Amino acid sequence: MPDRVVEIKESEIFKLIDKNRALDATYKLVETILETTEFDELTQKIADIIPNALGYELGILALIDHKSNVLKKVSISKGMGDTDKQAQLEEFFGDLTIPFGYADNVCVQAVETKKQLVSPYMWDVFKPTLTRQQAESIQEITGTKSHIVTPLFSHDRVIGVIIVSLAKEVDKVTDFEKEMLRKFSESAGVAVENSKLYTNLKRAKEDLHKAYENMKVLNTLKDEFLSVASHELRTPMTIVKSYLWMLEKQKAGKLNQKQLEYLNKALVGTQRMISLINDMLDISKFERKKVSFSIAQINLINTIKDVLSNFDVRVGEKGLKIEFNSPADEILVDADPEKLRDVFTNLIENAVKFTKEGTISISIDEYEEFYRISVRDTGAGIDKKDLPKLFHKFGRIDNSYTIATDSGGTGLGLYIVKLYIHGMGGMVGADSEGIGMGSTFWITLPKNKIKKFGVSLRQVEIPV
Repeated sequence: MPDRVVEIKESEIFKLIDKNRALDATYKLVETILETTEFDELTQKIADIIPNALGYELGILALIDHKSNVLKKVSISKGMGDTDKQAQLEEFFGDLTIPFGYADNVCVQAVETKKQLVSPYMWDVFKPTLTRQQAESIQEITGTKSHIVTPLFSHDRVIGVIIVSLAKEVDKVTDFEKEMLRKFSESAGVAVENSKLYTNLKRAKEDLHKAYENMKVLNTLKDEFLSVASHELRTPMTIVKSYLWMLEKQKAGKLNQKQLEYLNKALVGTQRMISLINDMLDISKFERKKVSFSIAQINLINTIKDVLSNFDVRVGEKGLKIEFNSPADEILVDADPEKLRDVFTNLIENAVKFTKEGTISISIDEYEEFYRISVRDTGAGIDKKDLPKLFHKFGRIDNSYTIATDSGGTGLGLYIVKLYIHGMGGMVGADSEGIGMGSTFWITLPKNKIKKFGVSLRQVEIPV
């Protein structure tokens, strides 16, 4: 049987070549999208695919800048081969922008109509940014005779254009090539938009990280300043308090009742200032992680009784009653004795300060792993919406808890209570039914384990 000769028309051969180029370009585009997330790198690769995979002479990617209302060139293909010609092109286009006000510009028309447009003249594509002479010079350098402007879509929204320059006449550009560029632009548009979002997110993250590092430095400087300033203030304030005390005790001669009243107010203000300085020094140590806890086995009952004995005079002066219903003679917990004493002093002092009449009661409840100690008062109470503000640095509340006193506060005492209790492995909290309904401040402490394991003392570094 004789061999059959299969004849293929020249036009069909060209169609096969075009399809092969389209497939190659699609493959390279997909590969680029999968490999690249950085915006600048992705847009350059998309522009480079046009000459390298599609075989066209020039590719330019321009995106809409909504702030400036222009089309802005973001990348130009680097497939010229001739480095001098490539340099000329990049010099001509530079930071090319096309204002949307020019309705006779082909790029503007393509964006507004959302349709692909073709022109034999490069000047139609880049005017008025380029002069006619410049456009003709570029057309001569590249040897191009037709220019296809295809809208760049991202989810049905035009975000820019892809400009492709070809060496063939306009009437030689096939429908397949036009359709291929439309499909190319759809995929490229989504990739560009996603890359832009990713890059913006990455830059925002980097900016946040830099801001965070700067804040850490500033916070360290702030802590150092507060520490130095507090140390420098404490000595003269202590001296002032000492001389005021001697005057009040009339060591330098007798004073009348009005003078004694003024001195008493000065002493109260001075003591408040010293307390504030001490609190700030304590917090500064915490925040610089320079606080350690000497955890020991202690009798909770004895500690509470010792602290309460210091309030006998103040409670008597205000006509208040303090109740402590001890469930046992001995309750052992693991805690730092000095810091726990400071915690109870702070909580009871607050209760006394904000209670004009009635009772302050301290109770201890036992749970499986810990004890909960509550300090209840019949004082000013706390608005429920203000409860979350407690136990924060400078967390004063102006319309409920502090309204009952004219002695004010720094907002640091409860913050220090929280730091100390957390450092000893416990928790803190507060409850109130509302203003005028009294309040309850509670802490928890872990049950004693030191006795169980035969350990008498341990040091614990507490990060804040």
